[in-house]
Amino acid sequence: MHILSKSTYIKGLQCEKALYMFKKHPYLRDHISIEQRAKFQRGTDVGVLAHACFPGGVDMTPAFPAHFPKKAEETRQNLSNPDVNVMYEAVFQYNDTLIMLDMLVRDGDRWIAIEVKSSMALSTTYYNDSALQYYVLHGCGVPLSDFRLMYINGDYVRHGEINVKQLFKFESVLDYVKEHESRVAQNVERLKGVVALPHSPIINIGTQCHSPYTCDFIGHCWKLIPKDSYLYTTAIDDRHLFEYYFDGINSNKKMLMISDPNSLEARQIEALQSGSYYIDYKKLYTIAPLPRPKSVGFLNLLIHRPAVPELEGTRPYQELILAFALQGDHEEGGCFVWHCFDDHSRWRDSIPLLVEKLSHYAQIVCFTPQNLSTTLLRHEIIQNKEVGHKVFNLFDVLQQCDFYHPKIKKGFTLQHLCEALFPDIATFEHSKILMEALSQELTSYQQAEEDLLIENQIVEKTYQKFFNTCAVDK
Repeated sequence: MHILSKSTYIKGLQCEKALYMFKKHPYLRDHISIEQRAKFQRGTDVGVLAHACFPGGVDMTPAFPAHFPKKAEETRQNLSNPDVNVMYEAVFQYNDTLIMLDMLVRDGDRWIAIEVKSSMALSTTYYNDSALQYYVLHGCGVPLSDFRLMYINGDYVRHGEINVKQLFKFESVLDYVKEHESRVAQNVERLKGVVALPHSPIINIGTQCHSPYTCDFIGHCWKLIPKDSYLYTTAIDDRHLFEYYFDGINSNKKMLMISDPNSLEARQIEALQSGSYYIDYKKLYTIAPLPRPKSVGFLNLLIHRPAVPELEGTRPYQELILAFALQGDHEEGGCFVWHCFDDHSRWRDSIPLLVEKLSHYAQIVCFTPQNLSTTLLRHEIIQNKEVGHKVFNLFDVLQQCDFYHPKIKKGFTLQHLCEALFPDIATFEHSKILMEALSQELTSYQQAEEDLLIENQIVEKTYQKFFNTCAVDK
């Protein structure tokens, strides 16, 4: 059986300890988020769609891990079979390293290796995993005429059925993977040695815990770090935090001794130790709306950005408004929910409805990392830039006021904000609402609607907590 695969190789490049733990103690992994699972599924779906660019291939996907050796042998036999011109998920193993190549396409007496990505841009990680695959293919003696990365063409516009040859574009990375083959060979030997160790390698926590991906063993590796450690602060970037930590500044007390008492870092440590949060109230009062708005609407948009355009005239990752929840005095019963979960082609129906409803409010409050004003302008929901001042994005406002709570170290999301300010409220990952809304198995979307309203209630409670009185106080 193999020791390394593409995923474990990339994991080992990020952190050797993570590789060892994955191979020897996988039960210690952290829970995989719904958002991450959705990304995995998106990659799988795009990969299957890409097969249509080279139809009629033989699917080599093993049904079970135990079938890897059998499929590797079948792949080897197909290389010399003139009736096989395309293979999907071709299995190769060389030097204890196994890969499954998205597509292998015959090119005369040689082959073109193709790896499919669901993004519109290529990253260093994509080049690194391509280099590993080339190393294995070369080691197996596969004659290649090219190695290409196949990814989403952001300029594609859907007209009728998906045109897969226009949806995807290619970049040859043959020169890159050849140039890095010797480095890959060294990495493979090094990482095989890591897996063979009698115990976990001693590697301190550091920036590799979150870069390029969030490690799935953070819960294990950070278990001895106190929950109120300054390593959970955000005022100083992680690289410098770890430099301080391993230079002997390994406690809050020591960190406070070298910090300006009025610095943001000191304020965050004080919040950590008191189990509370920090916010710069001077900045908050400056930002507070004045005069106080006569009518405030709380808006929560559920945006869907499919990698493969679903609807006529749309592009990859173009935003579709699948639902919105609006709370305010002008709504019957105090709240209104609209959605097109059952028929995404109705998404444009949301635009005139939002135009009409938002016109009744002097201020529109939301919480989103996206620029809501830009979104509303793009769809002509607010007709001009002068109306943009109506949008009050708590995401931007709280960041401008240096809001801090240890929960947001994991990301400044509405869920983490709720856990910080209103721990008694049960929340759901925003991505879970979207997954429920996209599920083909659901006949009722009540839970998704309720979760949208819960998120909106959190936004309203946050606004009331910080701004209901400060406009008067000013």
